[in-house]
Amino acid sequence: MLTRETLLVVGSNPPSQTSGQRTLARVEQARIVLGFERVVVANLFALPTYRSGGVSELGQVPDGWQAARSGLKEALDDCSGVLLAYGVGEPVGAARTLHREQVKWLDAEVEQRALPTWWVGGAPRHPSRWQRYTWRQHPGVAFTEALKTALSPTPLPTVVR
Repeated sequence: MLTRETLLVVGSNPPSQTSGQRTLARVEQARIVLGFERVVVANLFALPTYRSGGVSELGQVPDGWQAARSGLKEALDDCSGVLLAYGVGEPVGAARTLHREQVKWLDAEVEQRALPTWWVGGAPRHPSRWQRYTWRQHPGVAFTEALKTALSPTPLPTVVR
């Protein structure tokens, strides 16, 4: 199996009231399946929230989006592949426009670096949704085996809704 150095997983934003261990455990499984030595996580939005809906509230101004870019750029410069895992739902209101701009910016940064990029089931599903997705698509198949099938290369740029 080909071994790659660092996998960057792009999430939505940091958690505020949990450790994020469940998400990190799933990310670790993807790292192994894709054959990377290590994994780092960076987020589209810098401010922590308890639920994904919090981005709709806090993300109405550019600050949290802009603050995330330096960490994303650094991680992109140091990785050898990207897994998009920021979720399929978009924030609402003004945050939706800023989210779409951030995704477009990220796509351009990934494309500029010609990094191989993956997602689960043809979308940037959040790791908390991977098991549900794989169970529905591959009933009776162990999660790790189903994840191998569900992880697929992304066409770049990703589709902006």
